[in-house]
Amino acid sequence: MTPAEPVSDALAALLPALSGPIAAAARHILAHPEDVAVFSMRELARRMEVPPATLVRLAQRLGFARYDALRQGYVEGVRQGHAGGVATRNRSSARALAAADPRDFAEAFLAAEQEVLRQALRGLAAPAVEEAVALLAGARRVHVAGRRTAFSTAYALAYTLHKARPDVVLVGDMAGVSEAALQDVVPGDVLVVITAAPFSRPVIGMAERAAAAGARIIAIVEAAIPPLKNLAGALIFIAPAQGAAFPESTNGALAIANLLVARVVARLGAAAERRIAADERRILASGEFLLAGPRSDKWGRAKPGGSA
Repeated sequence: MTPAEPVSDALAALLPALSGPIAAAARHILAHPEDVAVFSMRELARRMEVPPATLVRLAQRLGFARYDALRQGYVEGVRQGHAGGVATRNRSSARALAAADPRDFAEAFLAAEQEVLRQALRGLAAPAVEEAVALLAGARRVHVAGRRTAFSTAYALAYTLHKARPDVVLVGDMAGVSEAALQDVVPGDVLVVITAAPFSRPVIGMAERAAAAGARIIAIVEAAIPPLKNLAGALIFIAPAQGAAFPESTNGALAIANLLVARVVARLGAAAERRIAADERRILASGEFLLAGPRSDKWGRAKPGGSA
């Protein structure tokens, strides 16, 4: 472990509690840890577009008396050939994968991912969950947006929610016209956005445009960053991403998405069950699945032992 790694880990753990300029500084350091060693405090602050005093306050939040003490760990990390941030953690994971017994590595990896789920559970508030479920069940139309690693969660949420109710749209990015999917957003619509640090500017821009048009925003994000917190009526769910996966864990975000959809299905009741069952029957009739026999569950899916 390099001198900067414990600082980066502490910074990642602190990030969800930060907001404003100090959060921007923390995200920059996590994304570009080498900048701390290379630039003076004033130059680094200029590049971050924050006051120098912000870096002092960030150092104090991490338990350092002065910014120089924080910087020294990153200087030592560079001297040893490591930057101490996300890239370093990924290299460390790669070294561990190569050196460790596969079983030991798997246990450590899955333990880290399980901790992501525990943190996601600790951050959930029942009133916010129920409000989000009511919105997802009753909205005129639900739009879902996520890019890069967050796209898998966005797709899963849109796909499963559409099984339970109509008018669910996955916002696409083909030909660079993702904004076209939101041009007809009106009050009564909902936009679900999913993103993690260093946070997707296009996705946050979609949230701002949809909110301005009167839509409600549900955000599944690594931290409650100001652009989203500033949106009136936005519901923000914290999905920790500092697991063992590369480049970040998506398990927290996916678990929250699945939880919300499951509650929507329960809320919609028989109508959702009929829609899901009809959809499953259509898929089975298409011949796509290997198991498609007469023994099926209430959704129309084949049970073990059914004919193939």
